[in-house]
Amino acid sequence: MKLSMVAVPLSDDYLHTLKQVGIDHVVHYQMQDLPESWDELKAIRDRYDRFGLAWKIAESGPAIDQIVMGKAGAKAQTERYKRIVGHLGQLGVDTIVYNFMPQVGEDAMVVRTSFDAQTRGGAKTSRFRLADVNAETVKHRETPIPREQMWDNLEKFLRDVIPAAEAAGLRLAMHPDDPPLSPLCGLERIMDREGSFDRLLSISPSRANALTFCVGCFAELGADVLQLIERHRERIACVHLRNIAGTPQDFIETFPDEGNVDLPAVVRKLQEIKFSGYVRSDHAPQLATDRDPTPEGYGVQGHLYTIGYLRGLMQSYRSQP
Repeated sequence: MKLSMVAVPLSDDYLHTLKQVGIDHVVHYQMQDLPESWDELKAIRDRYDRFGLAWKIAESGPAIDQIVMGKAGAKAQTERYKRIVGHLGQLGVDTIVYNFMPQVGEDAMVVRTSFDAQTRGGAKTSRFRLADVNAETVKHRETPIPREQMWDNLEKFLRDVIPAAEAAGLRLAMHPDDPPLSPLCGLERIMDREGSFDRLLSISPSRANALTFCVGCFAELGADVLQLIERHRERIACVHLRNIAGTPQDFIETFPDEGNVDLPAVVRKLQEIKFSGYVRSDHAPQLATDRDPTPEGYGVQGHLYTIGYLRGLMQSYRSQP
């Protein structure tokens, strides 16, 4: 497996730091959209190159808000998506991490009800509590559509885009809903249960139709994470590693070495199946030494801690028979 990381904040100092702590493969994290222009995309790739970082993952790829909800602009947005996929493949990107939640809010409808919960040592972290969800949690003006209509929209999108992804040598890696609950805030979400991923992967057997195995989201679901890794071992393109404590209706995000999930067992399982894709630190608590403003869950110090933790696990298991 290959250790990767999100470049947030996208500063020279942080890019230097990622290389210094052993990151070779970078995730370009832009939840709203990617430019369509070849020159603009190449400029992104070239900047990472200057720091010895290979741009391999785009998260969450080109905009799909019209596609998800089946709006009038869906066809034009799909054609644009295919053009960008072609550019990304030529630039060496081989994975797009995407989700199919209604694309409302700055984080594509990832929902949390608090960002000042505390975990070990008083470190700030995020919390989701279903009982606290109200009309103000995610403000939007979307008109709800039925669940099956959303599935139809996903199937049409994949049948249109998978051939372009295959031609570009690129994988589309679906991320689970976060949290995996539906409906939420008045809108359906379809990647909200284990069976959703069986249905997703049955749409096309293509290697380009893959998944992002977000350990935190599957833990939020209450799933057997190790069993799911085995079940989907051939279709996992990348892994997001984080830990949570609590139940699907009430949880906080924790440090990797606490919480419900045995992350050492997860890394051991990935080694056992000879997983050759990308692994990255995902949503870390904010340490007291974090100073610069970053998106929630992306404090630099918490992620550096997690990267060191993951490198230690990976090296330990790699050295075992």
